[in-house]
Amino acid sequence: MRRSMKGGRVSEDDYYAQFEIFERLRKEINDLLSQYGRADSLSGLGDYSAHADFLQSNQVKVSVGNLDLLRPSIVAQLQAVVRKFPGWEIVYTVAVDGHFDDWPDMGLYIRPHEIIDELQRQYFPKEYQNISYADLRY
Repeated sequence: MRRSMKGGRVSEDDYYAQFEIFERLRKEINDLLSQYGRADSLSGLGDYSAHADFLQSNQVKVSVGNLDLLRPSIVAQLQAVVRKFPGWEIVYTVAVDGHFDDWPDMGLYIRPHEIIDELQRQYFPKEYQNISYADLRY
């Protein structure tokens, strides 16, 4: 038995089943985003990072270092990916090099049925301040 993030116990089978879903979703996210940018690597920061840390929650965390990856068409494609994984979400956080200390935490929660927008656009360059999404909830 393993401990869950909520302190309860989960069976090894449940743990590995959840981990397998996590890895499949993370791979699909990487496959999609690699069409639009470069992943972080040991040699340096890229345009995004789909974190490999599995925390026994039904989410995959993605850090976005290139604001072009906030385009509505890309977010819509990510939502289409997560729709194949009911009960899961993508936590899509903004982490732009040079602004780790002066920009607040912000991002999107991309879920199968909604997008929760916690972007603080006033920090973005003008061309990114009017981005909006379908299925939006604030």
